[in-house]
Amino acid sequence: MYAREMWPWALLGIGCGLVEGGTVAVLVKRGFEGLVATQVVNLAVAIVSGAPALANISSFAWANLAHGRARVGVLAGIQAAFAVAVGLVALAPIAPGGIALTLIAVIVARVLWAGILTVRAAIWSANYPRHVMARITSRIVMASSLGIALVALLAGWILDAHARSARWLYLFAAACGLVAALRYRAVRVRREYQLLAAEAGVGAADGAFSLGMFRQILREDPAFRSYMFWMSLYGSGNLMMTAQLVVLFTDRLHLPSLTQILLLTVVPLLLMPLFLPAWARLFDRGHIIEYRSRQCWALVGAIVLLTGGVTLKTQWLLWPGAVLIGLSYAGANLGWNLGHNDFASPGRAQHYMGVHVTLTGVRGLIAPALGMVCYELVEWRWPGDGVAVLLLPMMLIAAGALGFVSMRQAMSENINEKEHTTY
Repeated sequence: MYAREMWPWALLGIGCGLVEGGTVAVLVKRGFEGLVATQVVNLAVAIVSGAPALANISSFAWANLAHGRARVGVLAGIQAAFAVAVGLVALAPIAPGGIALTLIAVIVARVLWAGILTVRAAIWSANYPRHVMARITSRIVMASSLGIALVALLAGWILDAHARSARWLYLFAAACGLVAALRYRAVRVRREYQLLAAEAGVGAADGAFSLGMFRQILREDPAFRSYMFWMSLYGSGNLMMTAQLVVLFTDRLHLPSLTQILLLTVVPLLLMPLFLPAWARLFDRGHIIEYRSRQCWALVGAIVLLTGGVTLKTQWLLWPGAVLIGLSYAGANLGWNLGHNDFASPGRAQHYMGVHVTLTGVRGLIAPALGMVCYELVEWRWPGDGVAVLLLPMMLIAAGALGFVSMRQAMSENINEKEHTTY
């Protein structure tokens, strides 16, 4: 199954790379600057940079669609629809009205990608045993990440050379996505009858993912509830950071599009294959709480360096910051895709993933726009001092990191108490 999944995810990575937050944000900033008001462009940058997270709020619908159905057919259909949505970006005119069509196409593509992630979670948990899951899926993630990085690099080069030609990459990505959907139909789910039987045993009414089930899971599972709380702080800071950096890179540092995409997308993603094996070994050795309490500090270091580089207008600080983003994202990718499995019982992995991605969607709806509004307010009141707003995502990321550490300590204390009681 691993071999059959490799090529489809690599091909889908091309389309995902073109609607990845950092890449499409630079494209919107560069492509529509001067055509509409700067504040409108900056808000659009915030929306598209947060679209990957925002779209996850649709996980309610995707979890219900896949529940009780053969996963591969559902997933291949969503993949094909995603490819078409990516291709629609190429139709947006380079005119004031084009920004609206671009936003719609990107959001639709990301909503479909959210469906892909939601359904994929059940396939991976069924096909790969827990003790090797991270190592196997990390190799699939590597292939996808390389596709994303390479197409982002090409997009950045084209944006600097001839900005209007970048749109045709989206048609190429759409074609690759359709091929990937066709090839994915060869994938099979191991013991799928057991998965479908477990879901059928839950019952149609109880099995449907809903707001009631969302509340029930968080109410009945305090450990998962705490994990989601700290993830919300940590993730909100990350989402704010990306949109603010795109605007500050352009307006304060005047960096070329290629340099921006290298810093925010290409360098981090190209480094992921280097860092993923180490993160996978760490993930396979313990609980997600132990894993997150160590993995999250890489992003803390990244935003400290990036904030220093932008504030001091010292570009060399940005590159080690980009390396730390790559280190952080490599680990975060595994945690985001697989971490919920350490809380979910058999047959409920998709529901827990639904809670996770729904909360990701909520912060994607709020955090980037809030961060950009704060930036605009500071710039309006104190022109040239908008860089100060980077302190907000920095504090949120650090708070989330400290929260995971506190959860790890509490978990260790509980284990020690149980061992002491046993003896």
